[in-house]
Amino acid sequence: MSQNVIVETRPEPDPGLVTPINEASSTATAEKNFITITVQFLNGQSHKFSVDPRATVYGLKWSIFKSKGFDEYSQYDVNNIVLTFGRKELNNDDRLLTDCGIKNGSTVQFAVKLRGAGGPTIIVFDEDLLDPEFDHDFTNECDTGRVYHRGQSQGFYYPYKRPYGWKRLALKVKGKYPPDDTWLGTLVAGSERTESSKGEWPVSYNGTTKEGTMTIAAKGYGEDKLARENFGRGFYSTPSVEIAADFARRFDHTDGKRYEAIIQNRVNLNPGHSEIIPVEKTRHGAEYYLTYSSDDLRPYGICIREVKAIST
Repeated sequence: MSQNVIVETRPEPDPGLVTPINEASSTATAEKNFITITVQFLNGQSHKFSVDPRATVYGLKWSIFKSKGFDEYSQYDVNNIVLTFGRKELNNDDRLLTDCGIKNGSTVQFAVKLRGAGGPTIIVFDEDLLDPEFDHDFTNECDTGRVYHRGQSQGFYYPYKRPYGWKRLALKVKGKYPPDDTWLGTLVAGSERTESSKGEWPVSYNGTTKEGTMTIAAKGYGEDKLARENFGRGFYSTPSVEIAADFARRFDHTDGKRYEAIIQNRVNLNPGHSEIIPVEKTRHGAEYYLTYSSDDLRPYGICIREVKAIST
């Protein structure tokens, strides 16, 4: 069973209480007491539903879950759905939608929650942003000394530091950037690839806030992420996981634990696209990559880990 699955034990709600408009019968939509609401996804898509006044929050979640076909994928469960209305999460599944202030013409926001390393929900993403096939849990893995490379330039192969101790959630990037996916490298089925592919871009990491992680996952690196530091204006990242973590702002969760998240990128280090700031200048234990355009810094994974307390 996927670590993102939460087993559902409650019975299915009455399917006639919440019905997708494109599947609703004429009888259901003609009822005077029914209202029409819009469910909006983070990717901009929206779907309309016909809602009976007796419908609960869970009833709407269930209708979305079935109508969108999420039950075909083992990594999703109806309990992974997060609904918000008026900037408030609808976290009481048994509450009537009408008691939440939802009325005819209201818009409800939809997202999918994912958990870090077998733990509780940490960050919420739109499911259309994610590619679970390429998730990898490095939480209990450690560096054995095996060398990995991603990307090369003038005969130099860039080392790839795997995010040991973190859980990586893969972003859906295949086919996203023209003209092809060469920058991602070639996947070798059934084996663990150590060498770089031709035309593949090196890996880098970026530390940010929880909110910044969600924004970058959805929209990439925008102009608001440009930084002006001692080495010039651009987008900063580093090949070091731990140095990136130094820039990540830790956040507390309702489970009483503290977490941090970093972005895993592919970066174009060809001359004219990025500049490598050597460790002698950064004085931070690792190089920095200064990239001039967001087109040359592409997020493809989110890494999350629990911050362990240091015993004294």
